[in-house]
Amino acid sequence: MTEFTQLILNCLVLSANYILLALGLTLIFGILRTLNFAHGVLYIAGAYVVYALAKMMGVNYFLATLVAMLVVGGLGLVLEAAVLYPLSDKVKVASLGAILGVTMVLEGVLAFIFEGEDVAIGSFFKGTVSIMGATLSVERIMVVVLCGFIMLGVYQWIQRTRQGIAIRALAENARVANLQGINTRLIRYLVMGIASCTAAFAGAIVTPLFYINPYMGGHVVFKALLIVAVGGMGSIEGSILAGLLIGFVECIGVTYLGPIAEVISFIIVIAIFLFRPRGLLGVEYEFH
Repeated sequence: MTEFTQLILNCLVLSANYILLALGLTLIFGILRTLNFAHGVLYIAGAYVVYALAKMMGVNYFLATLVAMLVVGGLGLVLEAAVLYPLSDKVKVASLGAILGVTMVLEGVLAFIFEGEDVAIGSFFKGTVSIMGATLSVERIMVVVLCGFIMLGVYQWIQRTRQGIAIRALAENARVANLQGINTRLIRYLVMGIASCTAAFAGAIVTPLFYINPYMGGHVVFKALLIVAVGGMGSIEGSILAGLLIGFVECIGVTYLGPIAEVISFIIVIAIFLFRPRGLLGVEYEFH
């Protein structure tokens, strides 16, 4: 029971991090109709801002996390204004190529500034708690709690606020949303800012747990894109469900089967696409 409880907590930590990244990608795809490959480097940028402030300058960890979200959120707005929006009415491969170019530039800048080495900032949540006979670190529990809080907040914002209603209307049909007087330009900025902030938070919250380097965003964003596709492109609920599924399968598989767990994860993904080509909760969508 002790081992099982610890395993579940580890699964939740991994799933929560994946879901936060997938949530931002889902919002971006639902509104901007593009796959933002730069989302992974925004995630790493958030982690490095926290590292620079908390580890190198001694700033409070929570304040450093807030600053990271603001900095990376601003970076996302610049990306939207300078790259995504100007190419929104062009051939889709042009925007994808530009995003990949931006990703490589940002990775190069981070590698130059931080010398490309693996770094860590150490634990900011000290202590352990006992649950059902299992000794669990406060650090991992806090990661799950904080990620869950952010996910719930974003979901409630999308479902219950006027901005959220406008976002859902724009995602469903951009032309009708325009006719209803929705400021699509402002909504694009809003979505990109929120998505970038969630990426920064996801990066910041795991810096006490893992080593980070400028190039690890590629692997992370690949998993997040996979979750978005499995859940159903543009479906927030689907991304949450797929994130839990893939996170648990990967964590349990690595614990008991080792590296072959990656193969099992992809077999499950292929099976889902064979029976549900649109993903678990996918719906029809249009490009605009």
